[in-house]
Amino acid sequence: MSKVLITALSVLPVLAILAGGGVWWVRALSAAAGSIVLLVVVFLSRRFTRAFPDVPWACHVAAAVAVTIGVSNVIAGVGHSAAVASLALSEPEYGPLQILRFTTGALLLYSGAMNIALYRAISAGRPWAIGVGAASGLLFWLYLVFTLPLPGTGGSVPRELGLWTVNLVWLAAAAIASWRGNRGANPFPILSYLRVSGNRRARDPS
Repeated sequence: MSKVLITALSVLPVLAILAGGGVWWVRALSAAAGSIVLLVVVFLSRRFTRAFPDVPWACHVAAAVAVTIGVSNVIAGVGHSAAVASLALSEPEYGPLQILRFTTGALLLYSGAMNIALYRAISAGRPWAIGVGAASGLLFWLYLVFTLPLPGTGGSVPRELGLWTVNLVWLAAAAIASWRGNRGANPFPILSYLRVSGNRRARDPS
């Protein structure tokens, strides 16, 4: 399993190299950052495996990817929002460009905070956490696709788009593994509770 995990996660430094730009030292830094991310994800996934041994390993990897990217996005969101606020105060006009910048900072913070809040439930194989994480990740992914053709992104959008694509792929793998593991069980017990409560009220109108 470890060989498959390392081989699959090796896409992270490859994406970092491809998104790094043409300058050799930028590519070297991107490769180093991708390798560090790879090591962090492997380390966290092994810890989650020990904490939840009965959960499919894809959930552990998805949680490790989610929390790693989430922490990165929160840090980037704070820095981006502070820089945008300072820049907006110094500019004479407030227009669509400033709104787009503030939206980027808000979505960075939102997506990162959601990943941090959900990673433990994802590592435990909770279907609702995997679904919420995929929904919030898809929202940010679509926003990145929207901003990709815009000028002035500085090369950061392709790198983020690659990382969040990896995040969504692992969440999809975790969802499939969790569904297979819970095939005989109801992944949404609240629905059964509401159905039973409704039937009781129907039989006892008083």
